[in-house]
Amino acid sequence: MPNDSPQLPNILLVMVDEQPVFFLGAYGHPFVRSPNVDALARRSAVFDSAYCCSPICAPCRAAMMTSRHVHTIEVWDNASPLRSDWPTFAHDFAAAGYQTILCGKMHFVGPDQLHGFTERWVPDIYPATFDWTRSNRNGVAVNDGGQNIDSVLKAGAGLSPDMRYDERVRDEAVRGLQRLLADKRQQPFLLVVSFTGPHPPYKAPQEYWNLYRNEQIDLPDVPEDFRTREHAFARSVRTSGRFEDLVPDDGCRTARHAILARTTLVDEHIGHVLHALEETRASRDTIVAYTADHGDMMGEHGLWFKNTAYEWSSRVPLLVSGPDIPPRRLHETVSLLDLGPTLIELAGIDSLPYPRDGRSLASLLRARRAEGTGQAIIENYGEGVERGIRTIVRGRHKLSIADRAEPELLDLETDPHEWHNVADDSQYRHIRAELESALRVDWQNPAGIDERRWQNEERRLAILRAWESSVKPTWQDDWSVARENK
Repeated sequence: MPNDSPQLPNILLVMVDEQPVFFLGAYGHPFVRSPNVDALARRSAVFDSAYCCSPICAPCRAAMMTSRHVHTIEVWDNASPLRSDWPTFAHDFAAAGYQTILCGKMHFVGPDQLHGFTERWVPDIYPATFDWTRSNRNGVAVNDGGQNIDSVLKAGAGLSPDMRYDERVRDEAVRGLQRLLADKRQQPFLLVVSFTGPHPPYKAPQEYWNLYRNEQIDLPDVPEDFRTREHAFARSVRTSGRFEDLVPDDGCRTARHAILARTTLVDEHIGHVLHALEETRASRDTIVAYTADHGDMMGEHGLWFKNTAYEWSSRVPLLVSGPDIPPRRLHETVSLLDLGPTLIELAGIDSLPYPRDGRSLASLLRARRAEGTGQAIIENYGEGVERGIRTIVRGRHKLSIADRAEPELLDLETDPHEWHNVADDSQYRHIRAELESALRVDWQNPAGIDERRWQNEERRLAILRAWESSVKPTWQDDWSVARENK
């Protein structure tokens, strides 16, 4: 039943796509221009160790919305549908009497483009059909769709269609937010505003490009002997993206230059949305959260785009502000699986009775409990992997395992660039055993999970073959509309 309390807060969740957390001023970058996110950080609780559910867009977003692990909901990759019978935290808010609105990208695949949202102001930018499906049963699929070395080498100043899409998201969010805040009925709202920037292509408009200079941009840390030191997990991603040859130094700086400029561009869009909220008294009673679905390797380990559990790809920004949330830095390891349960408890509404893998962080945010170590689980079954990889981060330690592969255990405190696998080091024997045990709690049969994923890929590929000689489904229309308006 809806909660009839008149004190229910509004919720504004702002998301960006493929944001390298290390390219934000709030997370220590020395000269990036991200003034609006940085200002939000100063009045927020800032999580320094927040991680994605999967280093790929659709699986991470589906897991975040449902608060269930990727292998449970079976959204394996960017062409996997989220079934309509999986509840999301939007359903919880709708059941509590909230208006639930999605404005922008969420990369829902399949005919259900709402999943608990009652309104969608801007359709998705990416296909709702199975077009991006690849088979990985007989070896890792090579990415021929643009996320490979060719795209990095094309970096530079310039425009791309996704920039117009983000302008539309910004404009609809500002107009819609103003309407919501002027509504005399005072029905509370959950509004998710989701931009596609600073996701590649590695391009930026000239005026934003001119804010930076290549010579001021650091190069990634890649030792000369990296090929002898890297784990098989990284080699798999290297094959997928055709990164056997490293991007030259000038190319690295140019691509990083583009993402810094795109970070400033999307920060400006976010500023418009936050300003629309702050113009009203309602801002004092609104919970505002900011995050990204994953990061970008940006040349670290000689890799680009996402697809790994390394910090540049899997760590995300997470800021939360609102009533009774004191601004401060928080170091407990947390996951985007925790976001839904946290917002539900912060809002003071009842949870719907379905199981979740995430946990509420509300008491931590309100300083009603001390920080713990915490943990996050990251799963990857999509781009760049033949077999599924499961990773656990607990404090300073990160363990990754896969069927028929040697584990990789990293100590983030002594090895921040993640080059030294200590899985066989006797010093870490107990830590490895503890983390392996935690990883396998609901992942007892990784070979069986891989088989489920491969069969899912093959079913979608069969349907794609049928579509080649027939009319595509009508649930492609939303994406078509978004493309036409980009």
